[in-house]
Amino acid sequence: MKYYGERTKKLYDSVEACEKAEFAAKEQENRAKIKEEREKAEKERLAAERKSRAAKIEELRKAMVSAQHQYREAIEQFTKDYGSYHYTSHSVDDIPTLFDFFGWF
Repeated sequence: MKYYGERTKKLYDSVEACEKAEFAAKEQENRAKIKEEREKAEKERLAAERKSRAAKIEELRKAMVSAQHQYREAIEQFTKDYGSYHYTSHSVDDIPTLFDFFGWF
């Protein structure tokens, strides 16, 4: 007599062999499901982290733009009152960012 495994869709010579194969197939399915759930959770975690960091960058960008506007207004007011403004720098870090160049031209 042959025994048919519903999960494995195969025929087996004994009940024990069929049950063992079915159990192994179920275990493999469970491991695959757990792995899939872990991967999904990891993707969700990474997406949440990315969103959080992007929000922080946007907050910092808004602060930078606001500071640049305030700086520009202060220089404009100073030059309006006194004619010129002199600034000496000894560091490359003091060079304005790319966004500053758009306002000066």
